[in-house]
Amino acid sequence: MNKKRGVKGGKKITGQQAAEVRRLIKDKMPDQLKLAFGLWTRAAVQQLIEQKYGVVLSVKQVGRYLKSWGYTPQKPIRKAFEQKPEQVKQWLEKEYPAIKKRATKEKGTIYFGDETGMRSDHQAGRS
Repeated sequence: MNKKRGVKGGKKITGQQAAEVRRLIKDKMPDQLKLAFGLWTRAAVQQLIEQKYGVVLSVKQVGRYLKSWGYTPQKPIRKAFEQKPEQVKQWLEKEYPAIKKRATKEKGTIYFGDETGMRSDHQAGRS
């Protein structure tokens, strides 16, 4: 049995559709377009193209489009560019132990947060 992988006939989006998708990726977040994604991923773009144009592309095809448009997968950096080693050392050696001691005394739990993209115009909930 000789099966070929991928979408039969190599379905594609038109140049005009590609330009519109690129504009949407640049100007909007997926949730603004009623997509169930917080960030743009290949799956999010795949869903956008299918909903908007009825064209079903594989995630791999979407990845090829994104690459040709100049988008590449990004990995987060391990530490902040603005990090000041002296201040980090002081925090780890003096400030954090004091916080930890107080939390233990008060039977508290310490939680660490990270920077997250937030939107002031986000509307959570259902209608």
